[in-house]
Order: sequence, then C-alpha cells, then structure tokens
Amino acid sequence: MNQKSSRKGTRSALRKTHLHLAIASILAAGAGFSVHAAEGTQLEEIIITAQKRSENLQDVPISVQALGATALEKANIVSLSDIKAAVPGLNMAQYPGQSDMIYPSIRGIVPNQALITLPIPMAIHMDGVYVGILNGLNTAAADLQRIEILKGPQGVMSGRNATGGAINLYSVRPDLGEFWFKQQLTFAQREQFTAKTVVNVPLGETVAAKLAYVTSSRDNDGVRNTAPNGFKFGERYAESWRFDLRWKAAANVTLDYAFDTAHTKSLETPFQCLVPMPIGVPVPGCTKDYTRILYAPYNQAKSDNKVEGHTLNIEWDATPTLTLRSITGYRKVDTAENSVLQAQSTPSLSATGWMAGTMPLVINGGNTGFDGHYGQTRTYLESWSQEFQFLGEFAPSLKYTAGLYFSEDKGHQNIGPRLGGYYDLGLFSPLGQYGLSAGIVTTTGSNSDPVSNTSKAIFGQLNWQPDMLDRKLEVVPGIRYTRDHRKAISSNFTGAQYLVMPTTTPLVVNYAQTLNPATNVTGMVGDKEYSNVSPSLSFNYHFEPGVMGYAKYSTAYTTGGFDPTNPAPASYAQGFEPEKIKSVELGMKGEFLDRRLRTNLAVFQSKYTNEQKTVATTIPGTSAPVWVVQNAGGSTYRGAELDITAALSQNLRLSFNAAWLHHEYTAYMVQGVDYASETELVVPKLSYSIAMDYRFPSFGLPGKLDGTLSVAHKDSSSTPFTPTILRNMLGTFDKDWFVTPAYTVWNGRLALSRIPVGPGDKGDLTVALWARNLTDRKYLTMVTFTPAAASAGLWGERRTLGVDLIYRY
Repeated sequence: MNQKSSRKGTRSALRKTHLHLAIASILAAGAGFSVHAAEGTQLEEIIITAQKRSENLQDVPISVQALGATALEKANIVSLSDIKAAVPGLNMAQYPGQSDMIYPSIRGIVPNQALITLPIPMAIHMDGVYVGILNGLNTAAADLQRIEILKGPQGVMSGRNATGGAINLYSVRPDLGEFWFKQQLTFAQREQFTAKTVVNVPLGETVAAKLAYVTSSRDNDGVRNTAPNGFKFGERYAESWRFDLRWKAAANVTLDYAFDTAHTKSLETPFQCLVPMPIGVPVPGCTKDYTRILYAPYNQAKSDNKVEGHTLNIEWDATPTLTLRSITGYRKVDTAENSVLQAQSTPSLSATGWMAGTMPLVINGGNTGFDGHYGQTRTYLESWSQEFQFLGEFAPSLKYTAGLYFSEDKGHQNIGPRLGGYYDLGLFSPLGQYGLSAGIVTTTGSNSDPVSNTSKAIFGQLNWQPDMLDRKLEVVPGIRYTRDHRKAISSNFTGAQYLVMPTTTPLVVNYAQTLNPATNVTGMVGDKEYSNVSPSLSFNYHFEPGVMGYAKYSTAYTTGGFDPTNPAPASYAQGFEPEKIKSVELGMKGEFLDRRLRTNLAVFQSKYTNEQKTVATTIPGTSAPVWVVQNAGGSTYRGAELDITAALSQNLRLSFNAAWLHHEYTAYMVQGVDYASETELVVPKLSYSIAMDYRFPSFGLPGKLDGTLSVAHKDSSSTPFTPTILRNMLGTFDKDWFVTPAYTVWNGRLALSRIPVGPGDKGDLTVALWARNLTDRKYLTMVTFTPAAASAGLWGERRTLGVDLIYRY
C-alpha cells in the first residue's frame, strides 16, 4: 500500500470515528435533556486511589475507568481476563496456549513474550503490591472491591514499566464491629460452576477477620477433541483462598494483613489452524470457519499454576496533616504450563503443520537425560517489595505525596522437556506429502536459571493551588527516579529434528535417526543496571464545582532485559535497552444537571523511543533468522477516550464508553534497515461499550427486579508485522493472516434482588439469570503466527447461559 492510499485510509477512518463520536455526543445531549426533566437520583461519587490518596474520580487528571463491587458482580468478574469487554482501550487476550496467562494491552501497547527475563509494559498492583509477571496473572481473586484501569503513562506513581498504564486491584477489607456473610453459587452451560463464600467476623472492638473462598470448574469450552485418547479441551478447576485481618491498634493507627493463595489446573483449547504452512499446500481441516471439533492426538498433562501472597499495610495518621504508610508484599508464583499452540479439525498426513506445541515424548537411542517433564513451561519466581508513602500538606493549598520503593525478584524459568540437561518445545510435522509414513519433531527451548531483579525508586508529587484565579487552578508536578538491576544466566537449545511415528501416543523420538543435530548454547550471562528519571506535570482548572479541565505531560519507562531465545552469548549479554514514552493529554471531566450526567473526555498523543519489539533477525554466528526482542525504534500513538454516564430517571441509567486509537511507526530497525514505512501494528481504531440498567416496576414481586443489557465492540487488531520480512520467511504474505477481525458481543442479566430471607430480616437473596454473547457470535479473540501455521486463531466464548444465587446476611 503506498503512502497516498494509506493517508486516504487514515482520513476515512478518522471521518468514521468522528461520526461515531458526534453521534455519541448527540445521544449524550439528548440524555442530558431527559435527565433534566426526570426526577432521577444522583450518580454516586466514585472514590479512587490512583494518586496514592483517596480522591473523587472527577478530580484526578487521569483517564480512569473504575469498576466497583456492584459492577464486578453484575459482570461475573473474578479475574483480570473477565474485564476485557467492560473497558474500551483495554484488551485482555489469552496468551497462546495458556489461559492463566493473559496478554494485556492498554492504548494498544502490548507485551512481547511471557518470559521472566523480559518486562511487561504496564504496572499491575494487587492491594498496592506490584505484580511484574504474566504467569499466573489470570488466577481468580477471592473478594475484589474494585478495579481501577489507569490509561496512559503512570511513571511517577506506578513506577517502572507503566508505559501503557496501570491496573490496580483492591480487595474488600474487614469491617470492625460487624458480622456479615455472603454466599454465591453460579451455574452455567458446559458444566460451569462457581461458589464464592465470604464471612466477616469481629474479634473485639479493634480487631476483625475476613475469610473468602472461591472455587470454580468447567467441563469443556465447547470445542471437542476427536482424537482417540486425546485430552479434553477447556477443562478447568480453580480455587482461591484469602484471609484478611484488620487491627485498629490506636485511634490513628491501622494494620491490615492479608494472605491469599490460588491454584488452577486446566487443559487448554489450542489455536485453530486458519492458514497452513507451507503456503499453498492444501491441508484438510485447516479452515477459517469456526469449528466445534479439533484433532490433538496426545494425552496432554494439565497445566498446574499456583500463586501465593502476603501483604502487610500499616497506616499511621501521625498528625492532622501527615499520614505515613508502609506496604510490604511477598508473592510466589509456581507454574507448570503445557500448551498445544495449534491444531486443525481433522487428522492429515498430506502436509506439514497440523500440530504445534508441547507433547509427550518417549526417547529411544540411549539418551538418559530425559526426565519425563515433557513440553512444559515451568516458572518459579519469588518477589518481595517494600514501599513507604508520605501523604501530607504544607498548607491547605499545597499538598504532597512522596515515597520510597524497593523490590527484589528471584527465580527461574524452563521451557520444554529436559533432554540431556536442556529444555525444548516439540513441533510435530507429518511428512505425507513426501511419501513418508513418519513425521518429524523439531525441538527448541530455553532455560533461565537463576534470574534476579532488583528495583529502587524515590518519587514525589505536589498539588499546589496558587493564590490566583480564585484558586481554581491546580498545578501538579511530579518526578520519580528509578534504578534497576537485572541479571540472568540462560541456556538455549534449538534446531534438533528427529523422526517420529505419528500414529503413536506418546510420540517416539528416534535418536538413531537424527535429521538435524541440535545447537546447544549454555551459560549465557546477562547482567546490567538501568536508571531513569520520569517527570510529569499537570495543570488542572476547576471551572466550577464538578467541572474540571486539565492539560498533562507524563512520562514512563520500561526497563531493559535479556531474551533467552537469543542463541548468541554476546548478543544475549548485550540484551536490549529500556524503552521510554512521553505523552501529552488534554481532558475534561464534568458532572451536570444536579450530578445526573457525568461526561469525561481525554485526547492524547504518546511517543515511544527505543521501543522493544520481537523481530525476526539474523544473530551473528547463526544462519537462519530467529525471533528475539530488540530495540526496534519508535512509535506514535494518538487517540481519544469518552465516558458518559446518565441517570435518566430513578429507574434507568445509561453508560457509553468509547476509545479511538491510531498508531504509526516512526522507526523500525531490523539488521540496520528501517522498515517503519511498511511495518504495521493494527490497533483497534474504535472500541466501545454501551450499557443500560433498568429497575422494573414491582409487579408484586418480593424483591427488586433489575435488568442490564450491554454491548461491547472492538475493531480489528494485531501484533506488529513487516510484510517484506515475512514474505522472505514464508514465500508469500497476506495481511489477513496476522489480523484479529473486529467483533461485537452482547451480554445481558436479569436479577431479582433483596428478597427477604433469614432470621430477623437481616438476610436477603438475589436470583439472577445472565447470558454472555447473547447472539452466539462467532469471533476470534487472537490471530497469530505459529511454527506450524501461517495463521492460527483462538475463538471467543460462544453463547453461555447461567444463573447466580447470592445470599447476604
């Protein structure tokens, strides 16, 4: 596509986006008129802690979406992947082949790979404790109070790796002096079951404890494995426990301790083969149409993920103008994940590429190094952190937030089975098109052991209202200094090919008939320190109570690291450098019509430099291209976000959230060549969600009848691709092979709540019927390139009907 046609397409997309936003504005204006005429109730105040202190959402110069306990319950949100439909501009795709890892994206900024030697470009915090690993990230939380999604760079308050933004999860704290109990049971299609139990117990006037437990299970996800003795797709069992203890040690001192643990066992549905490889060779069962059957002839072991954490928060109101906080966190992640990356609907020996991923192997030929742990990604990481916060004011017009931070991670990660001391991942390819009755297994993998990371930081922010303009102006400067040390010793194992018998389970690897010997690289050492200064500056102007505009400049950085898939010791040791982002954002937040209409708008431009990307390149000492993370160049992201909430009447509420995004590369260097003009990252041009909540008349029912109907849309998206490079690798190229198409999904819920049940009229029951994907839409959630397919995709959940039974006392 030439530049002229590209600009024409961009202008067309802009016109469509402007039309969408114009329609939304007209709807908002109409909603405002209706609200003005109605005797509706006010919208509730939303309190968030995006800047370390409790503040009204409307006073914070950040594009934020906050989901409270009620919204989480209505949407059946218990883990991070569940929020993807509720927040435009945020994507939570499943990582290929592993459902307990998610591929989070804010404003189009995505991670590279799920390796503990690589950073992820967004900050995720659980009760104030930083979580810096994708493994085990999607485990269920036992008792969430709210989730805050902060869009755009958050380098000052959220720290390193917050280039895309931050996701903050907060749990319900114990209540002093009050006993309460909650039990929820959820039943859904495909034998889905969830039970959630929470009990709060006062232990005297100053101490309270809360225990929460969640268990969930699923028999399948609607796709059947037709292979004899093949494993079941989508089977899943998960449970999580959380214990909270609150002690009011003094009138001005509060201690909160929490222990949480989660355990998940699952079998994943592989990506479906959409386009086979080699290109042009027909493969039965490799189709772009959705299919309810796939063929994976292996007795796959279940992925086994465990997460455990301890948190101690101490808050001391030292004086009326100074609060001190200590946040101590410990987190352990121990996962063994098996993945089948790609399969197709029917078995075939007519071409290569019908199976890719981990698989059971039996070794013939005298290799004694095989330990039986086939095809696993095994990750172990222990992290502990300490943060001190100081919140106070020098004067009523001059407030400050400052802090000190330290963290340390130690662990290891091994990808694939242990063969002679190395780890590898198996790729099976039948050889039927060559007239052979056998196939080959190509093995590759890496071992990072040990891995250690430390991070130190100091940060501060001022909120100053000068004696001018009736103190409507607020100036907010902030700065953070970070110093990181990352170290890892890795090994790389690649290139070995062995003959196998494709009809056997497990596969038999014949070492006596090696087609291609392995390349073993051991003892690759990476040891580097990085430092960064991230400033920010915001000017907030309060036009009148409830109406604020802001102009903000913010920065952030993602630390450097090492890619263990790099087979060259010198290149591995060099690693990749930190990437940096600078962003300018203009916003308007307002509440109108006696707080019945809330409208928040933000427009932004963010520029990346030294951007980290996984690129196909030739490493010195290697002959074939390899995919490794390097500093490829730079990007510019531009966009707008609009949130509207209107209480049209006492019984009717509408909300509209939309995000528009545009991306272009300013540099994309691969082997000294700048491919920026042709490399493309397809970001969702437009994503939105619309929800309507309505309380019906009583109809003589014993409780309150509420209905919720919502629709979520996301335009097409992709990971980065360069046509010239892929054409050289594949022999041909088609953009559609790498792009996840747009989709729209409808959800609904009908709930009868506040039904009096229990002694003393203290208990109430809620019965809710719900449906996800009401129209049974067939849609892909992720399309990617695999070693065995030019294009493979993971399909979204088909229509699912369920019922909630929720009892509170």
